[in-house]
Amino acid sequence: MKRTIAAAILAVAVTVSCSRDGLVARLTGADDAARGPSLLPSGRDYYPSLAKETGLSGRVGVECSVDGRGYAHNIVILESGGLVLDDAARKVFSDGRFLIPPDWSATGGPEKRFRYGVIFQLRGKADVARFEDHRLSVVITGSGQ
Repeated sequence: MKRTIAAAILAVAVTVSCSRDGLVARLTGADDAARGPSLLPSGRDYYPSLAKETGLSGRVGVECSVDGRGYAHNIVILESGGLVLDDAARKVFSDGRFLIPPDWSATGGPEKRFRYGVIFQLRGKADVARFEDHRLSVVITGSGQ
């Protein structure tokens, strides 16, 4: 029963979409627990205004651990999208909260490190390439100036 409820919550978290600019709009990638917990959607605008003004889109590869309360720690940029996007990606993870299973600490989850992606996509521009390893990725959309 607990697994069914957790799976239903995870499915909702992964499929949430939002129409406002810059919001953590959706997660893409497999929902396999080995890939790490899902970052819950946020109502904050994480698309950097400088990136919107200059038409900058791109992707950032991130690695972090997730504690028993669902917060990211030791966030490292593995694949840079440039200083502006890297800083915004780091902010997404440092502000965010993850959906974690009830047995997270008991199963060693906080000791593991997980790779994620952050994709900054401007409407009307060419699609930003997804990560080849199909990692869980946060897609943040915005409208260029």
